[in-house]
Amino acid sequence: MTRLLVSEVCGSNHVTREDGAQLRHQIEKHWSEHDVLVLDFFGLRIASVSFFDESLGMLATKHPVEQLAQRVKVENMNPQDRLLLNTIVLSRAKERKAS
Repeated sequence: MTRLLVSEVCGSNHVTREDGAQLRHQIEKHWSEHDVLVLDFFGLRIASVSFFDESLGMLATKHPVEQLAQRVKVENMNPQDRLLLNTIVLSRAKERKAS
C-alpha cells in the first residue's frame, strides 16, 4: 500500500485545475503498481470543484468507478469535501458510460 499525503504533493496549492492535475499525475504514476494508493487529506479543507474534478473526476472518465474505488482510497477527508468529491466522481462516471 502506497500513501500520498496530499499536503506534501500539493503544498498549499489545492484549488485550481492545475493543482488537481498535479495530484492526478501522482496517482497515475502509481496506478500501474496494482497496489492500493491511499490519498491522505489530513489537515486540508479543499472545497474546490476544479481541484477534485481535475484530480479524481478525470480518472473517473478513464476507469470504472468500481476500479477507482478499489485502487484509490481516500482518508482523513473533511465530510463536505467527501460529499463534493463523490458527486463529481459519480457525474464523471455517468458521462463515461454515456459516451
